[in-house]
Amino acid sequence: MRSSTPVFVTGIGIISPAGAGTAAFWDDLCAGRHRFTELAPLYPGMKPGALGGRVPEDARKLALDQVSARTRDRPRSASVFAEYAALEALRDAGLAPGEELLRDALVCIGTSDGQADALEDLVAGRRTAAETGGFSSYSITDDVAAAVGSRGPSFTTQSTCASANVAVSCALEMLRAGVADTAVVGGCDPYSEKNIIGFSSLQTIGGTRCMPFAAGRRHVTPSEGAGVLVLQTADALRPGQRPYAEIVAAAVTNDARHPTAPDRDGVAACHRRALAEAGITADEIDVIFAHGTGSRANDAVEGGIFTESYPRAAITAIKGTVGHLMGAAGAAGAVASCLTLRHRLVPPTAIDAAEVEGDVNLVTGAPRPVPGLRHVQNNAFGFGGNNAICVFRSAS
Repeated sequence: MRSSTPVFVTGIGIISPAGAGTAAFWDDLCAGRHRFTELAPLYPGMKPGALGGRVPEDARKLALDQVSARTRDRPRSASVFAEYAALEALRDAGLAPGEELLRDALVCIGTSDGQADALEDLVAGRRTAAETGGFSSYSITDDVAAAVGSRGPSFTTQSTCASANVAVSCALEMLRAGVADTAVVGGCDPYSEKNIIGFSSLQTIGGTRCMPFAAGRRHVTPSEGAGVLVLQTADALRPGQRPYAEIVAAAVTNDARHPTAPDRDGVAACHRRALAEAGITADEIDVIFAHGTGSRANDAVEGGIFTESYPRAAITAIKGTVGHLMGAAGAAGAVASCLTLRHRLVPPTAIDAAEVEGDVNLVTGAPRPVPGLRHVQNNAFGFGGNNAICVFRSAS
């Protein structure tokens, strides 16, 4: 059950194919606007024309201008993205790097592929190990901690595409236990050639974009970026801060049944655990940000659970707009959940209403107002049976 220590989201930051910052991200979500580009074939037999989501060059340059000198000297995409998102989240929370509240802050970043570009550059002979700065996944969190001025606990979580929500779960437990009163937590993943080759060999990427919950869905659209939240306990809040939400649950389960396919019973169990931790029923969930990869298997499992257990909840899936940010997918959903609570508005899934498969209460077309919005659920699932679900409650 939920601890009596309230934990609030006071700042958010993101960089994605929509651009740098929450304003660009929210604008694209509400417009259902996608900016996918064709990925260059990476081996002779790879079919051309596969679509992916890349952080725009102007956004990347903006991020580089703001991150630490150490990261600028030897830029690795994961650190650039994570530092930028963390610094935006701090500004949003009204905090400054290195100030007293942050000196012992917990820093936890989830990732699936870590410093993938550094490793791939090394293997391909494009950069030496010294030129890349190394490819340890922990270095992402270490770089974020240095950027925000924290000397407190710091660690990286790697649970495939559930990584960011797992990071939130770890941070929430530590804040409730009194290890810290402030946390900088989220997820990031860069473009990975390994991932693109793997998805191509599985024929899960192609010339049609991700279309979550559409009857004719076919492909996943791999993407990149980072999202970060600032979490504070009630005692650490400052006068004038306006939290986006209280985080009331972050449930994690592992099916351990199949390396790639989701397990319906295991996913349903994670939903039940999240509701139990939040101390609410399924009928009290107003909005769900689905994992919604656009794959046949994932959407069928999620859609069935939504129809049976959450018939009144407004469902949306943002991967049709910004793509699948892999280890950062849950972080993008968390940022979107907080913005939905702030604006009382649910961004649409980027498909036509006529394309929706089954009876899922999917938001399409235009953003849907939800005046009495109270609880928003954010799903993230990954290969290896990793499941992680966060529940946010209105702080107003």
